[in-house]
Amino acid sequence: MTFHSSRFCTLLLVLLSALPAYADLDIALVGGRVMDPETGLDAILNVGIRGDRIVEISESALQATRMIDVSGLVVVPGFIDLHAHGQSNAANEYQAHDGVTTALNLESGVYSMAAWLASRRNQALINFGASASHTAARTRAMQKYSLKLAELQRLIAAQGLGSPAVAVLSEEFAVSVYDSLSRSEIPAMNLALQSELEAGALGIGLPVGYQPGASREEIFALFEFAGKIQAPIFVHVRDPGISGIQEVIANATVTGAPLHIVHINSMTLADINLGIDLVEAAQARGHDITTELYPYTAASTSLDSSLFDEGWQQRLGNISYGDIQWQDTGERLTPQSFEHYREQGGVVIIHMMREEWIDAGIARKSTMIASDGMPYAPGAHPRSAGTFSRVLGRYVRERGTLELMEAIRKMTLMPAERVLTISPAMRAKGRLQVGADADITVFDEANIIDTATFETDLSFSKGIEYVLVNGTLVVEDGNSVEGVFPGRPVVGRFKR
Repeated sequence: MTFHSSRFCTLLLVLLSALPAYADLDIALVGGRVMDPETGLDAILNVGIRGDRIVEISESALQATRMIDVSGLVVVPGFIDLHAHGQSNAANEYQAHDGVTTALNLESGVYSMAAWLASRRNQALINFGASASHTAARTRAMQKYSLKLAELQRLIAAQGLGSPAVAVLSEEFAVSVYDSLSRSEIPAMNLALQSELEAGALGIGLPVGYQPGASREEIFALFEFAGKIQAPIFVHVRDPGISGIQEVIANATVTGAPLHIVHINSMTLADINLGIDLVEAAQARGHDITTELYPYTAASTSLDSSLFDEGWQQRLGNISYGDIQWQDTGERLTPQSFEHYREQGGVVIIHMMREEWIDAGIARKSTMIASDGMPYAPGAHPRSAGTFSRVLGRYVRERGTLELMEAIRKMTLMPAERVLTISPAMRAKGRLQVGADADITVFDEANIIDTATFETDLSFSKGIEYVLVNGTLVVEDGNSVEGVFPGRPVVGRFKR
């Protein structure tokens, strides 16, 4: 028999053309309710993933190495948390079980961007990024601290963060928040911030509420710097109340600096609607100003911070010692234990808000959802583990405050667009579309809810069934996947 190679090739091509499209898919999510907040897509479809990208969304049957039946479940872009202080894999595991695929520390930022990015590269469960720390930059700029700062850096390099000498020197730096920056020191501050932006920072973290020494002149100069280079500022405003909101909105509107106001719920308290009105009025006039909130009635911070300087009860809405909860034991404080723990230093939970304020803030079109999640600790604020599932379970399913698509938009597309101006790579996140990053959360709409409480240790949310980060499963059938680190850095456009 004669072998006709041309006929064989023709037959092979015919056979190959008959195979289903994308037969080389790595993962196919089959039969889920697929929702994309940008296009409004909401249909029962199949999602095909190759490598770290979504390559097909179709009614047609898909063939993949791994076929996952997600019928009866909702398939959405992975949640993006703009405000996550917990930046370890211990914290990330709880975040992943809350559907989070990207967690960014944008309020306070990090001390050394290059070193921090290097420490997490190829070792992160979910995507990560941070802003440049204004607190660190202003301290570096103060001449009185320059020699001490060099010594601190040397000690950290030689002895590590756990060194007693490092702890002593760090305490000396803590008082820098009470010092004002002179006009002559402002250029040095800007230079330090520029260096951090060039190392990959996602804008500038400005916790001015923890900097009682920061003058209005200094803060306005910072906005001028950010406006010139169009670097977003993520700000924890001065004392709770409308005046702090007005200060930063005024600065942003006259300098053109992009502005994001963190946790507007704990910053405005009973005046939350007025605070959001101010943000929306600025947006209506074309200003790049946004805000966020978390779905809990308590805040959390360090008891030894300036927030608890004299007059704290009035600043925080006329609360008392009994409204303060010590994180490590769950106990409510008394005047005596307050003084003891403040001297010791540590984290507290502050019961200072009402449910109706949170409900009003979540219902507003302009607000995003962000956790303000704390570093991992057994008794940490439940927002560290349950923010996004709480919104979907409590405020969508149980209370009807939001429609499902609107809630998804607040947790995916809106935060992606907020960071897009500083990080163009965010165009591929917050969306469930062909070509988007395969950061995907799959949840059970009927059962999703947070389980962590103020009285118990952290616990995984219920109803998050699958989470993929850059095409890799980190949660599968509701369980953690061990030994995978697919998280990648999210860096700013100034990075060199």
